[in-house]
Amino acid sequence: MVLSSRGKARCVIVTQPGATPAEQTAAQELATWLHASTGGDFKVVATSEPPERAIIVGPGPAAAAAFPQHDLDALGGEETLQAVSGNRMLLAGGRPRGTMYAVTRFLQTRCGVRWWAPWATSVKQRATLAVPEGVTQGKPAFESRDPFWFPAFDEMWAARNGSNSQHARLTEKTGGKVLYKGFVHTFFPLVPPSEHFEKHPEWYSLIGGKRVANGAQLCTTNPELRAYLTEQVRRWLRETPEARIISISQNDWYGACQCPNCKAIDDAEGSHSGTMVALLNYVAQKLGPEFPEVAFDTLAYQYTRKAPKAIKPLPNVIIRLCSIECNFAEPLGHKSNAAFARDIVEWNKVCGRLYVWDYVTNFGHYVMPHPNYYSLGPNVRFFHRNGVRGLFEQGAYQSYGSEMAEMRAWVLAQLLWNPYQDDRKLIREFLAGYYGKAAPHVQRYLDLMTTSSKGFYMGCFVGTGAPYLKYKVLLNAEMLWEKAEQAVADDPALVWRVRQARLPVWYAWLVNWRSLRLYCVKSGGAWPVPLSRKALADRWLAEATGPGPREWAPMTHLNEGGLTPQLFVERFKVDPEEIRPQDLPARASRPAPPTDLTVTASKCIDLQDSKARLWNEPEGAETRGDAAASDGLAVWMPGTHHEWAFQMLLSKLPASALAAKWNLYAVVRAEPRPGGQPATEAFAAGVYDTATAAAPAQTSVPLSACGQGYKSHLIGTITPAQSMYVWVAPSDRGAVAAVWVDRLYLTPAE
Repeated sequence: MVLSSRGKARCVIVTQPGATPAEQTAAQELATWLHASTGGDFKVVATSEPPERAIIVGPGPAAAAAFPQHDLDALGGEETLQAVSGNRMLLAGGRPRGTMYAVTRFLQTRCGVRWWAPWATSVKQRATLAVPEGVTQGKPAFESRDPFWFPAFDEMWAARNGSNSQHARLTEKTGGKVLYKGFVHTFFPLVPPSEHFEKHPEWYSLIGGKRVANGAQLCTTNPELRAYLTEQVRRWLRETPEARIISISQNDWYGACQCPNCKAIDDAEGSHSGTMVALLNYVAQKLGPEFPEVAFDTLAYQYTRKAPKAIKPLPNVIIRLCSIECNFAEPLGHKSNAAFARDIVEWNKVCGRLYVWDYVTNFGHYVMPHPNYYSLGPNVRFFHRNGVRGLFEQGAYQSYGSEMAEMRAWVLAQLLWNPYQDDRKLIREFLAGYYGKAAPHVQRYLDLMTTSSKGFYMGCFVGTGAPYLKYKVLLNAEMLWEKAEQAVADDPALVWRVRQARLPVWYAWLVNWRSLRLYCVKSGGAWPVPLSRKALADRWLAEATGPGPREWAPMTHLNEGGLTPQLFVERFKVDPEEIRPQDLPARASRPAPPTDLTVTASKCIDLQDSKARLWNEPEGAETRGDAAASDGLAVWMPGTHHEWAFQMLLSKLPASALAAKWNLYAVVRAEPRPGGQPATEAFAAGVYDTATAAAPAQTSVPLSACGQGYKSHLIGTITPAQSMYVWVAPSDRGAVAAVWVDRLYLTPAE
């Protein structure tokens, strides 16, 4: 069927009696974008009789007359149908959103229309457009699709890209959305302690033999609590009759009830999810007949993440599994995420309606490189293969300006419709469409950051000490963005997009200024940004809050806590003194074992401070000369913070050491603060396993145990693994002026 030839429309677009607002919008969308693609003027006519040459939009009498073989009433609410026969085409779907999706999918697949961002669209130009005869029927892979990024909340962007997110500004005009009442963490909103704890302490957690509300949950087995909670849920649903999902979920902390009834269920099920599922089943069974279209939703989160052994959620119960502990630098099928992978497999066995709450940003630093770009596609496929029916991809949701937000939102929207697309091809397509000639340089930036994150456990609250924020990486990144800007210098719109995307790298220079400047001076390297930190900060602020496209708004949030660009830049209003690194002595070779250990040196492992990675160097930690240290050098950390500023990867151990058991010592010297109390903590140390999110060893050392000079402090007895690292943190409680770490020392445990 020829839709246009030589820039002339060869058919009309038909709407029908009874068309919904979304179907009328779909017809207008079709006319608008066919014109943009072909140059033809496509008229929209309302009729119940199908013209000889027509694109019929939605179900109705014209569709029934022209395509009687298709039962449009049988289509699901988001199912799509494209049929071509002779000189007529049908673009229709179930209600409320199927027809809208039928049109937008056609415009994408046949006409090459791409809605990259609310302010950026690409259209493939073709004066002649024809479509082959045949029938194509489809539906999205997930029933709930939420690319939870700020650009994705725009109504038309969401509708065009197939998002039915409750957070998008979708209205009846575009088919509405899946409304989720209460969102999450609703225990206390449903049963506020301020109203009920005094009269009903038994409704709240029993912890340590005492009923408490602070840092607690609900006593989910209490019969009176269950009855009251059910009535509250009923009230919420009557207040919002359009809701299709309601949240009955734990507060955003631990504090599960330990009463005998709750404990008996959780012990039998091997997880605190036992009492949670039992509660949801109770409410769903009571209210399901009254609200047959509603699903009752809860979280499998932190202490409830593990699936129960026997109890199964009812069909109208949604379990929303959360990936908050995972390593997002790697796909969730990677060995570093093995524990989460086991959990999703086990939940899929017992739950018929499994959703996932996934995390795709750095909540502590929205505007900082976060190289999970190539994990997005594998993760969405992983979820779909494991029975997930709804997917919430929580990104930076509070303002524009977060790192690669437009790319992530668009790529995720495409994958939520069909996860088996080539995600790397989608990324390349976005970069070419959104950044034009700058795309190759942006692609190399993504590759650089991804390569630099290998081996690093990248959670969703990453600090500023990540390996992809080191000097050499940022130097290369700065050069790539400079080339990207030069490549589009003749196009102001593309220059603006490139500069917005460059802001995260400038942010990294600003937050790590002193450590980066120290490395640069020590190594004699180039400094690619202004020597004035204030000048760079002012330039950053001007770009972040300056003018942009009509649909865009200046950045307001740099992190989930609400840090504004203005407050961020306020930190840098005075330039620091120029770095002048101290001259360090040469390291002594073959240092002797610690004098307070009786060991055979040949059977031990000496991990000197030179192998450590340091946080916020030189202010948070710095290598300094110290004649008392075993090799003349040690890591100094001031007693003004409690960060894990000294970190040693156990992947640096010989392979043969990984199968053995070792006593792990930190050789540390504490520099007392005048007036410091002996019983107060001087430092803490431990081992963290990124693969299991567990701490196999940890210790806290008071000032009284430090003595004079360096002393070997036992952290614990461990069997090392590649996924572990050792950390040491000074105390900020006033006992020490500084802590010095000479080395870690491992002795055979047997």
